[in-house]
Amino acid sequence: MLVGKTKRSETQQNSKTLILGIGNPILRDDGVGHILVQQLSSYISSPDIELKETSLAGLNLAELLSDFNSVIVIDALQSVGAPGKVHCLKPEDFHIEKVGQYDQHSTGLLQALELGKALGWPMPEDVTIVAVEAGDVASFGDDLTPEVARAVPVALKTVLNLVDGRGRQVDNLT
Repeated sequence: MLVGKTKRSETQQNSKTLILGIGNPILRDDGVGHILVQQLSSYISSPDIELKETSLAGLNLAELLSDFNSVIVIDALQSVGAPGKVHCLKPEDFHIEKVGQYDQHSTGLLQALELGKALGWPMPEDVTIVAVEAGDVASFGDDLTPEVARAVPVALKTVLNLVDGRGRQVDNLT
């Protein structure tokens, strides 16, 4: 049995906002989150905002999220919408199947948030998901489908409006 404080219990959740691009950058539209975070780095200059890209899932994703009280996640989505449609969502907008256990391969963003809370970690209180309807997330390639590529400026503006609405410094769009 281990006894003692963990590093997690000694740290305080910081007040920074994380803008996190999630996905696999070599599976066409699944890389839209990575592409948007790269573009956002040209517009966001606040020390209160951290930009990151990840392909993590499960416990690793929960740990990444736990250091922030506010998170804007950018990811591809496959639902009933047309490819390229941009959504601005909250975790409560999704129905999560509770299976009673988690594994590294089937634990996405919403399950990672739930897992972190179950472990007693300080998870973000404010989570916004900017999701772009994907057309192709199965083919290898670092290019987006035309519909998703056309949606990138809309998603970029959506994220910038969210950041600006939180009173953070954003450089003007050119």
